[in-house]
Amino acid sequence: MKKLVFGISFWFIYMLGFTVVLPTVLYYTTGGLETPPEESATMAFIYLGLGIIIWLAIILLYSRFFITLVFADKQRLEKTAKEGIIIAAKITSKTQVGTVRDTAVLNLKLAFNNLVGTAVEIPYQLNDGKPYENRFEVGNTIEMCASLDEQNSIFVPKTVQVLRNKGTIFLYSFIFLFLIMAAIIYPVFSYQLESQGSGWRFLNLSHPWIMVPLINLAVGAFIWFILNFIGKASGNPAQPLRMILYGIKTTGTILNYSQTGMYINEQPQVQFEIEYTDQQGYRQTTLCKMIISLLDLHKIATGPKEIIYLPSQPQNIVFYEDLTL
Repeated sequence: MKKLVFGISFWFIYMLGFTVVLPTVLYYTTGGLETPPEESATMAFIYLGLGIIIWLAIILLYSRFFITLVFADKQRLEKTAKEGIIIAAKITSKTQVGTVRDTAVLNLKLAFNNLVGTAVEIPYQLNDGKPYENRFEVGNTIEMCASLDEQNSIFVPKTVQVLRNKGTIFLYSFIFLFLIMAAIIYPVFSYQLESQGSGWRFLNLSHPWIMVPLINLAVGAFIWFILNFIGKASGNPAQPLRMILYGIKTTGTILNYSQTGMYINEQPQVQFEIEYTDQQGYRQTTLCKMIISLLDLHKIATGPKEIIYLPSQPQNIVFYEDLTL
């Protein structure tokens, strides 16, 4: 767990070096201060407007993230634990993978009958703040609560206690204030330092006040696109909890399969043609694409395969062994 946190922190700082420090250093070390303002008044106000729009977008996006992290998520989790659909799940496997501030991080396997009577078993990770009580031992039954909507799917223990991490709140609050200061104070500072009596004509596309947020917006959009693309390429359902709660398990037949030629993290994407009979007795044939580990390629074969599908979307299937949140 500590290695993971360190890895994320390292790459975050590394990315900031390229998206914040490098453009700023290049601007101020390549004649940005000595060069007299050359932009026309019209272009200067266009760049000023562009900068305002970009910073507003950054602050609004971060505000949404900040409010969700600090307020909305906690309320949503507590509401789900209080009002959600209750499911009794049996713990069939338990592994402790780490400890965070005296809280044990557990990987469990939960087995239960879903809302349409299908027996499912899924992996589930939780933080146990009271490991000495042995509440999550193999064989124990725990009450889970589920909530489904179009954008958020939540599956938590009914006894969940949601605590805000003060250090995390302080960090994100500091970042929020820093963004506001960068959006307001930095252009005023630049005006005093660079205008040389020519107003906003010192602004151009390479100025850090414009270039830095523009680069970070582009990087954020690129990362979102890549993660969304990988999710779809991996064959993961758009709403995995809906598949878990309402999916029907059956045995399908892999008619054929082939590699698509696409690789994600050097792992090939494979397209399967699968046929199965749904609960209405209709024969369904569907195509699904999944990322398969190179170590598992030799295990692929035509023939019977356990799958789970949504009755409302019979073309939406997942291999039962891959069922996860």
